[in-house]
Amino acid sequence: MKKIFLPILFLLTVAFAKAQTTTELKTLITQSFTYFPRIQELQKNAETADLRVGLNRSNYYPVISGAASYTYVTPLSTANFFGNEVKFQPNNNYNFNISLTQPIWDFGKTNALIAKSKAELLSATTNIEQAKAQVASQVANVYYSMVYLKKAIAVEDSILAFLRANKAIVESRIKRGDALQIDATNIQSNIDLEENHKVDFLNLLQKQKALMEYSTGTTTEPTVSSFDFPAFAEAQPADYAKQNNFDLLLANQRMLASEMDLKYAQSNRLPIFSLVGGTGYKNGYQPSIEPLIFNYLVGVSLSVPIYNAGKVNQNIRIAQKSVEANQLALKTTENTLRKDLAQVQADLQSNEERIKNSDGQVKYAREALALAQSRYKQGVATHLDLLNASSNLQRILLSQIQFQYQLCAARIEQARLLGWKYWSE
Repeated sequence: MKKIFLPILFLLTVAFAKAQTTTELKTLITQSFTYFPRIQELQKNAETADLRVGLNRSNYYPVISGAASYTYVTPLSTANFFGNEVKFQPNNNYNFNISLTQPIWDFGKTNALIAKSKAELLSATTNIEQAKAQVASQVANVYYSMVYLKKAIAVEDSILAFLRANKAIVESRIKRGDALQIDATNIQSNIDLEENHKVDFLNLLQKQKALMEYSTGTTTEPTVSSFDFPAFAEAQPADYAKQNNFDLLLANQRMLASEMDLKYAQSNRLPIFSLVGGTGYKNGYQPSIEPLIFNYLVGVSLSVPIYNAGKVNQNIRIAQKSVEANQLALKTTENTLRKDLAQVQADLQSNEERIKNSDGQVKYAREALALAQSRYKQGVATHLDLLNASSNLQRILLSQIQFQYQLCAARIEQARLLGWKYWSE
C-alpha cells in the first residue's frame, strides 16, 4: 500500500510548485494588441480624430477660390450722346477672377473648435489604452483559468489513480474472500463520479482555448504551473487609480470636450472680422466695353450675427446641459471606482486568508490519510475510512487551487481598475 499512496502525494505536491515569470503572459497580451480587431478599429478612430484637429486648425488659414463666368445679355441699355449710341455693357460678358478671404479675428471660435477636437483626440487615444487594458485582462483571466483547470485535472488524475489502485486491491481481496463486492461497487461509483468531474474540467479547458484564440489568434497553453500574476506594489492604490483609471480619464476628457463645445457655442454670438481681396479680368468697362481688363479689390469684412431665430441661444443651452451631464457622469464614475476598488480589496483579503487557512487543512488532511493507511494495513480501519480520508484531502487541495485562482483573478481585476499597464513593465 505504501508504494501506491506515496506517488499520489508526490503528484499533488508538484501541483503547487514555485511560480515562474510572466514573460509568456506578456507575450500573449502584446500579441493580442495586434490581433484583436476592436483595438484596430479604435486606432482608426484616433487617426480620424487627429485629422479633425488639422481640419479645425485650417480655419486660421485663408480661403482662396477662383471663378470664371460668361453671360450673354440682350437687349442692352443704351443712351444717345451727341448722336452717338453708347452701350453700358457688352452683349458678351466675361469675368475671370481669384478671391481671397483671410480671417483676422473670430473671437475665439477657432480656438474653441481646436481645443474640443484635441480633447476628442485625447479621448480616442485613451479609448485605445482602455481597450488594451480590457483585452489584457481578458487574456490574463483566460491564461490563469487554463492554469487552474490544468491543475484541477492533475488532481483529478491523481484521485482516479488512487481509486483504481484501490479497486484492484479490493478485487484481489474479494477473490480471497477478505472483502465484499459492495466495496468494489462503491469504488467504481466514485471512479465514475471523478471521471465526470474530469470531463467537466476538460470541457472548460477547451472553451478557454477557444477564448484564447479569439483574443490572441493562438491556442497556446500556459507552460507555468502556478498563479504568478504580480501583486500591486504601491502603498496607495486609490491615489494611483485617480491618475490612471481609464474610465475616470475618459470621464474627465468628455467633460473637457463639453466645456470647449460650450465655449464654441457662446462664441457664435460674436462677429467675424476678415480681410477680403480679389483680382482677375473682366470686360464691360467704359469707354471700351469689349476688351478684358485686369482688376483687383482689397477690403475688410465684418460679419455680425443679428437674428437667427434663437438658434445660438438654444445651442448654448444644449451645450450647458451637456456639461452638467458630464459633471454628474464624472461623479458617478468616481463613486463606481471607489466601490469596485473596495470590493476587489475585500476579495484579495478574503482569498489570502482562505489560502492561509487551507495550508493547515492540507497538512492535517495528509496526516489523516497517512494514519488511515496505517490503520487499514493493520486491519483496524475499513476501506470506507481510507476512501473518506483520501476524498477529504482531494477536496481540500481542489479548494486551495480555487482560492489561489480567485486571488489571482482579483489581482487581475485590481490591475484593470487601477489602470496599471503590467504587461509593459
